[in-house]
Amino acid sequence: MEENTNDSSSNDLIDRLPELSETEKEVALENEALSWASSLLSENMTGLVHEERDYGVILQNISSSIVRCITVVDHPICLLTLQQMRITFGHLNAELEVGPYTVIRPLEENIAAGRQEDEASGSTGPAASPIKEIGMEVA
Repeated sequence: MEENTNDSSSNDLIDRLPELSETEKEVALENEALSWASSLLSENMTGLVHEERDYGVILQNISSSIVRCITVVDHPICLLTLQQMRITFGHLNAELEVGPYTVIRPLEENIAAGRQEDEASGSTGPAASPIKEIGMEVA
């Protein structure tokens, strides 16, 4: 088996992360964001996977100073959020790794359309999910 040593996909992802405005940096450093990141860095989270479904990011705690991005959705908001998370963890002297193990998932248009409809109608939570329950009527 030949090992793939090409890390261009990780470099491409880093290059695709947006430059943050001052306001976006301030949001990344708010107490709520810092508290959230601190909780992910706790020792009891080591090895666990955390999904930020609304932002299209899946993270895994590697240690008390390293969190790894294992999935990000290919959408500007998701990439912006990932960059803000990098700022947040950096402020806590931790690293958010984005590398060859990060899978860039395409945006599922039907899910995005469902979320937009839910937002327009004001629906939130599980009832607003674009996934519909399927059942069978029994007489």
